Amino acid sequence: MNADVLKSTEYYRSIAENSLCDCAYCRSYRLQVKSAFPEASEYLETLGVDIEKPFETSPLEPDENGMLEYCCCQYIVFGTCESSYYHKIDDVEIRIATSHPDTGLEEEHFVLELYPIRLKFCM
Repeated sequence: MNADVLKSTEYYRSIAENSLCDCAYCRSYRLQVKSAFPEASEYLETLGVDIEKPFETSPLEPDENGMLEYCCCQYIVFGTCESSYYHKIDDVEIRIATSHPDTGLEEEHFVLELYPIRLKFCM
């Protein structure tokens, strides 16, 4: 991986809170993910990524215990990365996303996704 940490950091700092998805699932994710997954958050920070500002999340419905599983949580990283990239922190797998919405970015970048992320649905 050849991440442009400075460019990624600047990108995430430029994302205004009011531009993030305001649905209950995304709000619940942003409120908890950093404290629930501190090691994954720290790892993403080394790439210039703010775990509380995902590019895309794909939540399932809350289970009978009020837990919500996100089948993927995606983040934009500037730079390049081999398609076989894989990293694991505790139970969380981090890899290159093979499917994601159009980022709209022209600069060289890639999308990482984290799985599984399970959080209490707190809305």
